[in-house]
Amino acid sequence: MAVTTATSDMQIVPITPQTAEVRVTTGATVMSIGRVATTNDRWYWQHRDGEQSSPIAANRGEAAAALADYHRAFKSHPTAEPVRRLLFG
Repeated sequence: MAVTTATSDMQIVPITPQTAEVRVTTGATVMSIGRVATTNDRWYWQHRDGEQSSPIAANRGEAAAALADYHRAFKSHPTAEPVRRLLFG
């Protein structure tokens, strides 16, 4: 069962008790940005591009929020209007 946080566009989808997929909603699009997992009672995140944090969080929600913050800061691209160029000018 996916867990959507009330204050954000993030969803946490449990895979196993130790791992979960993290998704964000942008407009009508839902995109997987990576996963969170636990080791030695601490949670870490791994972005879909391969970047990974050290075990930084006490729970899955904190790790997922950190991944979403990382994604928004470094990986997401704001939607922009297409650039129109004249072929002949």
